[in-house]
Amino acid sequence: MSATSAGPSKGRIVGARTLTVVAAVLALVGSLAFYLERTVLSEDGFNEIATEMIQSEPIRNQVAAKAVEELNANVDVEQEIANRLPEAQKALAPVLAGIVEQGAQEAANRLLERPRLQELFVRTATSTQRQVVKLLDDEGKFVRTSDGTIYLDLRPIVVEIGQQSAIASRLAERLPEDAGQIKLIDADQLGTAQTITRILRFVADWLWIIALLLAAVAVWVAKGRRRIELRAIAIAVIVVGVLELLVRRLAGAYLVDQLTTDATKPAGQDAWSILTAGLADRGWLLIVLGLLLLVGVWLVGSTNLAGRARRLVAPIAEKPLWTYGAVAALVVLIAALVPLFQRGWFSFLVFIVLLVIGVEVLRRFVLAEQGVTTPPKPAAPTPPPATGT
Repeated sequence: MSATSAGPSKGRIVGARTLTVVAAVLALVGSLAFYLERTVLSEDGFNEIATEMIQSEPIRNQVAAKAVEELNANVDVEQEIANRLPEAQKALAPVLAGIVEQGAQEAANRLLERPRLQELFVRTATSTQRQVVKLLDDEGKFVRTSDGTIYLDLRPIVVEIGQQSAIASRLAERLPEDAGQIKLIDADQLGTAQTITRILRFVADWLWIIALLLAAVAVWVAKGRRRIELRAIAIAVIVVGVLELLVRRLAGAYLVDQLTTDATKPAGQDAWSILTAGLADRGWLLIVLGLLLLVGVWLVGSTNLAGRARRLVAPIAEKPLWTYGAVAALVVLIAALVPLFQRGWFSFLVFIVLLVIGVEVLRRFVLAEQGVTTPPKPAAPTPPPATGT
């Protein structure tokens, strides 16, 4: 018996499965890169993250603590109070300064609950992110200091909190320019960061397309057992989604433990959760896509149960309006359950396109099996023969 009549050769089977595995690996790497690009390097995505962060109480507490620390380091509170007291009461300055310093943290926390201060934080953080991205893309020198180091500048927040707290007059003129700065990238790391950014953008933009093409080639190569290869692809998609969720959990646990103290751990956990919310969304999206593909592969299978299911859905498949009405209901349900669809239209559009293609393929398969064909268009009526006069 020839290899053709017996099915695909062993080489084609191994080749198809290898392509599927490679596609899954590329999909995982591409999905992680796509998430990073659309959050860290995207101004809109970062703006949303900064807004969520300042609304987190533990993170607000850390921002307030940093602001108070900078105020205490650059303003002599005791002297400021003494300057405002009458000569006979100047001895009270140390006591009053202690009270002010103890209440400064609580006052700063309350101030950061106000929308105006939160908007200022978001504008400051987003402005810095925009300039850092331009620098990483090698489009100029923006937020580098004289030594080439990149900082997040919280000085406007420090000034605003100081002025609102009435700790010192003309605070903006008195604070040094580097007050409230948090180091992001050292000067000697800039070249590496720019290289990583270029690689990240390429991977995010193209790797997922390569993964899709490899998956399509795997199905084409597996002629004679394409349903089996589609099942393998569905399982691979689910595995990639689960791995993204695991990466988020395990990396978050490690980084928060390594980079925070007991006092800052709640803020670190909140920051990680907010930063990686999109990654979790993509993980669940891939799991949903994989499960839907598994259901489709099962429906075109040769089991008796799958055959009964096809006969059951055949009346619906005959009516495209009913079919895609059910698809629309499913999309609405998934959109309500998967937050990613509420965050961006692009992923939603890709999901809908893939779902419609899969449903249409399945619908035609069911109709062909049931012997249902599109009814022919009625022939145009034949005109009556002309009669002589």
